[in-house]
Amino acid sequence: MLRVSGRKTIEKPPEEVWRMLTDPDSLRQTIPGCEELVPTGPNRFRIALRLGAGIVKGRFAGEAELKDVEELRKYTLEVRAKGTLGFIEGSTHVRLERLDERRTEVHYESEGRLGGIVASVGSRFFEEIARTFTEEFFERLAR
Repeated sequence: MLRVSGRKTIEKPPEEVWRMLTDPDSLRQTIPGCEELVPTGPNRFRIALRLGAGIVKGRFAGEAELKDVEELRKYTLEVRAKGTLGFIEGSTHVRLERLDERRTEVHYESEGRLGGIVASVGSRFFEEIARTFTEEFFERLAR
């Protein structure tokens, strides 16, 4: 099981951060490796990701869903996807905290499972990839 958690301050008001974290087009542009994020129902999406590092890279397709949504406060994003290298399943709990009118702190806790070839590479390797993925996500969100 992979786990990543932390918090990041974004120099944007909470309303703008919330919109970016819930809008499919914004999320598609913000999630590293996301090639497709298409609504299929209320808070449900079809997702395609290209993930990996070094020689271990692959495309994964599946579904994503926003759960436990409390407008402008929090939600959980669950993702399940399969590809030629195996599968990924994960969830990220996101909570927003207003610091002031122009700054928002985003708290996150992610955990995921890998199966197939990707799992055989080793969890330490993928924990580092997950940290890099998270940093890139927040850099894009801050732009």
